[in-house]
Amino acid sequence: MFDLKDRKGFVTRPRNVAARRDYNRIEIEGQDPNVVESKLAELEALGDQAFRRIIAARSIEDRDDFSFVHVLIARIAISNPAFRDQRDQIISQVGSMMMRNMVATPEQWDAVTGQMGPELGGDPIPYEQARTAVEGGSIVANATKETLIEQEILLWPLILPTLEQRKWTLLIAPPGSAGFITSDRPFSLQWNDETMNRGPYGVGLGCTDTTLIFPISHNLAVIGSFEHGGGANVVDESIVAAVNFALFQAAMRQVYASADFPITDVGKVVRPFSQSEVWRRVRERSADPS
Repeated sequence: MFDLKDRKGFVTRPRNVAARRDYNRIEIEGQDPNVVESKLAELEALGDQAFRRIIAARSIEDRDDFSFVHVLIARIAISNPAFRDQRDQIISQVGSMMMRNMVATPEQWDAVTGQMGPELGGDPIPYEQARTAVEGGSIVANATKETLIEQEILLWPLILPTLEQRKWTLLIAPPGSAGFITSDRPFSLQWNDETMNRGPYGVGLGCTDTTLIFPISHNLAVIGSFEHGGGANVVDESIVAAVNFALFQAAMRQVYASADFPITDVGKVVRPFSQSEVWRRVRERSADPS
């Protein structure tokens, strides 16, 4: 495992990394806190068997098995810590704007409290007290964890058609290769036009003229686009290195590999990652991101 924040690499078991405890645990009265995790586990058990068959056959021709690859990519795309935090921040910002608007004037606050029926209980908070609480940060708008999980469950099936419509090619690492890496954000999605990747426009799963790369195992990866693709190819080490570089760029903090892996280094030279200029720069950069 290579940690891009702590700037160090070490060997460990997969179960010790790439996991967040109680990530989908809920707190709803009368509900099992682990109900979401339990339901996901049922699907993951089926997916595990599908992945095993794909890896053994070195083929993605079985549509039913390959559908679990789509399911996993979609799940990772919407239910990851970075995207969950981003949605929480957006909801918080919108909620804070609404609260500031409620206490903008005494008249506005009277209009808001006037719409509250007696079923909400008690007398309304005085205007000055409400305004002080909002402006002082005593009242903060946040989405509940349960709301964010519900959003992810509802979005999940909506993403699948955009993945099914892509044309997928299976890449097979050559014999003796250390193979493909993965990370805490285990897919790469980029514009085909490199200048677009440096521009202001974000890339989405449904955007045309984009390429999505996803590692299935240390010696199998798939690459999909809307315009072209298909079949399976045993690739050389330069392709493995290029795929690894794209996956490395997509990582949030941690990169995982079964061994020291090849990467396209500075100057487009293929080198082992531990000996690369890329890793040297990561290790030597300042702890202060500014």
